[in-house]
Amino acid sequence: MPEKKNTKVIKVLQQANDWRKKHPESIALTAKILHLSEAQAKSDASHVETLSTGELVARTESGEMGRWLKKLGDFFLRNEQLEKNPDPADYYTGALYRKVHSQ
Repeated sequence: MPEKKNTKVIKVLQQANDWRKKHPESIALTAKILHLSEAQAKSDASHVETLSTGELVARTESGEMGRWLKKLGDFFLRNEQLEKNPDPADYYTGALYRKVHSQ
């Protein structure tokens, strides 16, 4: 049962992510919801590369996501925001993410 619920959540997140990628006007909508200026939201968004679900799946399959998550953890370690950097395989459910995408 938990995997079915997880599958539903992942599917919704994938759909939302793909909508966000296709609709840059979502930055203005987000600013409004969060009571930020549109300029602030655009500035924050400029630091993020939004990938489609297909791109995330491809990068997961190639191992790039695991390497990126490891580097991100190293960054947080250096900045003393983490005490240790866990293996991404311990928390990133790439196989389930790919499975949901293919359904």
